[in-house]
Amino acid sequence: MIKFEEHEGKLFRMLDKPVPLTKDAKMPCLIRLIQDDSPMGRANMLLNRTTRFLDMTYTAISVGYYSVESATHELPTCCHAVYEIIGYPVADGSEEWALYQMIQGETVCQKNSRTKRHYDAGYVRCPYRDNLEHFLTADEFLKYFDGTMDWQIYKEPEPESQYKVGDWVDCKDPVGVPAQCKVLEIQEHNVIVECKTGHIWSLPHNNITRKLSPSEIIVNIGCMSGTVKDLSYVEDGRFWFIGKKTERCPGGMHAILYGEMLDTPTRSLVDSLLKAQEEE
Repeated sequence: MIKFEEHEGKLFRMLDKPVPLTKDAKMPCLIRLIQDDSPMGRANMLLNRTTRFLDMTYTAISVGYYSVESATHELPTCCHAVYEIIGYPVADGSEEWALYQMIQGETVCQKNSRTKRHYDAGYVRCPYRDNLEHFLTADEFLKYFDGTMDWQIYKEPEPESQYKVGDWVDCKDPVGVPAQCKVLEIQEHNVIVECKTGHIWSLPHNNITRKLSPSEIIVNIGCMSGTVKDLSYVEDGRFWFIGKKTERCPGGMHAILYGEMLDTPTRSLVDSLLKAQEEE
């Protein structure tokens, strides 16, 4: 089981079992006097009866010169062979830092992303589009995000009040599912919006996340979804972005569609978005 501890205001990931402190050990690391049943461990136990060293921990930053960082203690005058490593520091913003924050009950996300991660009953819960969730064990989470250094505590975005009738907005529908809607009416306590399926909702102002650009609106046709961009030089064709960027298609997968290929409601939506893009 993954275990974290704080020592002198710093966070450490603890090892399952202590390992010897050697001259080629990874630095910095959290160390203490050896406490096993070896001759050195027994000697330390004997020393501890008078000096009480076994309760002390240090952040070793150099072995050759016995250099440590410690706000409250001095390093005993002993060679490195009397110490053992019990943990390693956790860097702020790292995947280990994110896991620790989730275990403490915080919700985290990566910078410039609104995809939230929670820790629930031993699993990291990751909500994705369409309210689907993916579950990772703590070990799977650390392996998947190994080396990632852009984690932060998640904060709900402040509702953006700079929207008007006719604007598209990111919002949460009446049951809390993210949606893209068009503002029909702004009231004192609520906003009347219409979603792309034609449903009309009355939502509290704080359900509106932010104003959207017409180029951000996702349109669905069958199994395809993406944003539209005018390609009038292709005989009135439309450049259609589908899905996310991939390794094979770093610019985003795409296809050219014509207005005649769309049903009436979808064509009306696409035409309105293209017109709004021209006016931006």
